[in-house]
Amino acid sequence: MARIPYPELTALDDKVRARVEELPPLNILRLLSHAQANFLPFLAFGSSILTAQELDGKLRELAILRVAHLTGANYEWTQHVPIAIQCGASEAQVAAIPDGAASPAFDDLEKKVLAFTDELTQGVRVSDATFQALAALLPPRQLVELVLATSFYGLAARVMEVFQIELEPTAGTYSLESLQPKKD
Repeated sequence: MARIPYPELTALDDKVRARVEELPPLNILRLLSHAQANFLPFLAFGSSILTAQELDGKLRELAILRVAHLTGANYEWTQHVPIAIQCGASEAQVAAIPDGAASPAFDDLEKKVLAFTDELTQGVRVSDATFQALAALLPPRQLVELVLATSFYGLAARVMEVFQIELEPTAGTYSLESLQPKKD
């Protein structure tokens, strides 16, 4: 059970309630709807990370899984494993996330993304050596997008862990498409 109750839909303002009703029944989204002034911008930002970045989806998802591992965010891990597989990560790569950049399951670029994610997640700053190694392989837009994705999912992991958000029965069954709002 989460540390605080999920809000009743009737307690939410009309725009937030309507948006919650369009979304899959994810406990993270239900809990975040408490922050009504921040909820819609949070969703828009998260959606843009998953659907509008130039950064390769596989690289993004490897970074998200590494954030989940480093922060102990089981909810985030469970929800993103199928998305990582959908984006091209192999089962062996998912299993190797705890080993990070040291694992032979990853190619050179993936190892650099994981090392970058480690430094960003654990210490906020990224060393010049790590930054330059990745900057030699990714254009500026994708570097910024990686920082935004990693940081966003670091924020989400903190919310999940602080409030002890539990997995819903459908956890780990979502694809990128199924996370988009229902269209009537």
